[in-house]
Amino acid sequence: MAARRLRWSPWAELARHPDIWVHRCMLHEGRGWWCPDERVILLDVRLDRRTARCVLAHELGHALLGHTGAPPFGDVGWLARRQEAEADRWAAQRLLDAADVAAALAAHPDDAEQAALELDVTTAVLRTWLRCRPSRPSIRAG
Repeated sequence: MAARRLRWSPWAELARHPDIWVHRCMLHEGRGWWCPDERVILLDVRLDRRTARCVLAHELGHALLGHTGAPPFGDVGWLARRQEAEADRWAAQRLLDAADVAAALAAHPDDAEQAALELDVTTAVLRTWLRCRPSRPSIRAG
């Protein structure tokens, strides 16, 4: 019997950073927000467990990468897109492991949603991980 790998947990990571708080609330826009001045992550209370796990990982990415929001000058759209992409990659790299992804894709080669469910991530996180890997397992078109 193979030993089961322990998955990285955004909740355990959060516990290692007592200066960062999480507040679950009803958000009217977005699923989560990093508020750098308050060092608070807002998570929408309507998120299911798997999505909340992924959104928390993404918001922790913003916090731990030092994202402070867009300055009131310059091309703020470009900076926001860059920071979102960085947080996406940061989260995906921690939530997923190459061996686990390969096994899930082998079991579900035509179904990204099923592979993501098996990996306990959203399809968006799985697709981000696949885009960022140098040698990428793929999901067949179907």
